[in-house]
Amino acid sequence: MLIKNYGVRIRQIFKGAISLLFIFSYASCKKNANSVAELYDVVYLESNNFNADQNSILAYQVKSDGSLTPLAGSPFLTKGAGVANPQQILGPADSDFEIKLSSDGKYLMAVNSGSNTIAVFAVKYDGTLEQVPGSPFPSGGETPVSIDVAGDRVFVINKSQNPYHTPTLAPNYSTFAINSAGFLTSVPGGKFETTPGSSPAQAYVSRDHRFLFGVDFLGSLLTPPVGTLRSFTISGTGLLTPAPGTPYVLPSVMPKDNGALGVWQSPIANILYVGFPLQGKVGVYNIDPASGALSYLNAVPAGKAACWFRTNRAGTRLYDLNSGDNTVQVYNTTNPAAPASLQTIELKNSGPEYPGPGGAMFKTSEPFSLAFSTLQDYLYVVNQHTNKDFSIGNYNYLHTLKVAVDGTLSEQFDPIQLPVPNAYRPKGSLVLARTNINPQITNP
Repeated sequence: MLIKNYGVRIRQIFKGAISLLFIFSYASCKKNANSVAELYDVVYLESNNFNADQNSILAYQVKSDGSLTPLAGSPFLTKGAGVANPQQILGPADSDFEIKLSSDGKYLMAVNSGSNTIAVFAVKYDGTLEQVPGSPFPSGGETPVSIDVAGDRVFVINKSQNPYHTPTLAPNYSTFAINSAGFLTSVPGGKFETTPGSSPAQAYVSRDHRFLFGVDFLGSLLTPPVGTLRSFTISGTGLLTPAPGTPYVLPSVMPKDNGALGVWQSPIANILYVGFPLQGKVGVYNIDPASGALSYLNAVPAGKAACWFRTNRAGTRLYDLNSGDNTVQVYNTTNPAAPASLQTIELKNSGPEYPGPGGAMFKTSEPFSLAFSTLQDYLYVVNQHTNKDFSIGNYNYLHTLKVAVDGTLSEQFDPIQLPVPNAYRPKGSLVLARTNINPQITNP
């Protein structure tokens, strides 16, 4: 009898718990009675507005047909300034990873290149952004342009190249810690200074978080020239130690063509892809898994000013932005050490040509950043107006490219005219999956 009553009591408790759960669930559903849970991607980029406190993050929601619409609340001010480049010279706008997500996915970080700070935003469930207390934080140098992360360590490139301000500090690679509240603090001893005038452009952490790779883009144009490709080991506290042989000099007949710009690691091999923009090539390097040292393997032909890269998750396709041609080039990287070109597609609205570096003709609208959708069925490309003739119209665009099963690309939509004047050069790209309904269950 006791056992029977005990069983009845257990069933009553269980039914009560189910009823309580139903009440909470119903209250949540009722609160959103007119809403249907929808998952969507949000594409983020940076306006790079160089006026005081006017830099911002632009956000676009991806609709079910792949088209883009501004996210409610966008733009989100960074409380800082971008960097101006009135004469469109090499260096100030040459960078990657200007915006980056924290390892836990809670925070979006963005460079304020013109005010030497890093803005940190909390990312809400719907993709909107809210600055954390204390943001923006000092960048540890001048003209911050690139961010990458390894766990709770954040690495920032300070370029020290701003046409509106004479640099007073050498460019550097700085290490920060980010806590659970998104607060950035500099790591003691976590600053590595590089060659003044070398215009470092990207901090890139290896897949295993043991190494950091960097490119000192304009080092080959200095007197005397210096190597432009760097590799560091990362200590447990985030301190950087140069790997053997760094900085590396690119193989080149002409020393002035030795500028590295843009790096990306194969997800399936210890292979690093490096942009040789002044040579129109993609370099392929082996990464020593013990020391992080780089050894040159080969280089394959690319377009004009080849510089920024991404691979698909499978590592079988490499995507390269040929900025001078306004093209995206697709390579078969089934053999990661031997990229084979599959396709070169010119993006829409290239604009008029103009004489660029070295007298070569460049397109007015040039691709400078790229990011995949979360399902990798779309590739988003941010284009900058690079022509110093600002009377010809505005060629700042966001392109949406459809990725076919074989990895090739097509541009089915017209690009979005970014709400950024042509004197500014928008940069950075990041894609996150979001939802229109707060998943948190609240009391009725």
